[in-house]
Amino acid sequence: MLTDSEIERLRQAIIATIASPVIGAIEDYTWEAIFHYVKDIPLSDPALGRSKLLYDAVDLVTKTGWSLKSLQLNSFNFGSSFLFVIQRADIIKKSIQLGFPGLTEQSSPNELGAAIIQHWNEKIISSQAAQGVVNSYESILLKTIKGYEYIYCEFPLNPLDPNTFSWAWTVDKITGRSGAGLQGTVAGKTELVWYKNQKQLFRARTIPEQAVRIKVARVRLTLDRYVKTVLSALQDQINTQFSEDKPEE
Repeated sequence: MLTDSEIERLRQAIIATIASPVIGAIEDYTWEAIFHYVKDIPLSDPALGRSKLLYDAVDLVTKTGWSLKSLQLNSFNFGSSFLFVIQRADIIKKSIQLGFPGLTEQSSPNELGAAIIQHWNEKIISSQAAQGVVNSYESILLKTIKGYEYIYCEFPLNPLDPNTFSWAWTVDKITGRSGAGLQGTVAGKTELVWYKNQKQLFRARTIPEQAVRIKVARVRLTLDRYVKTVLSALQDQINTQFSEDKPEE
């Protein structure tokens, strides 16, 4: 989890971010940028290209990687659960590659589930190798639409054991037939849900008691003040860099 100083950096970064009148909410790359500030690690310019690997932030010194997610919930309390997408998993198309030749949507739930976990585990293992990650985490920023309350959750992110899962199709409440979602449960608790139509894999998480809750005042700069402030800071940074790079006479 975050240290006390990192929690304070997170609070300050949230305040600074939502103060910008050109940012509607903290999501995607905005959350990645905030997290890099919190951990004080270099942030690359997205114009240089985005990686499709698992870890959105990597500390090369400690070999720690974080997969970052930001989610908006209607409300949240410690102990409540939520679902979010972790991967597009077209296991039917990749059945041979995964070691499940002949796999179809009509295959048994357990066989489909085994292929799903194999697909996800390969993503973790290949990304760890490519990005030099030893310590692996999933870091999630939860928020409400009002934008003044946030919860930071962090979970270990390691390959899953397929032997601990039980799989079954959801049941359509109207028709009573098998639904579009395949649920993977551990000890009766839903952990994964795969939707065959969109080929999206969702993960279920529960907000732990040690999660960090942050409340801030939502104060927004005017557009004029924001633009003038940024341009002034940008010019100051350019002047500083020019002075540092200027050769001594």
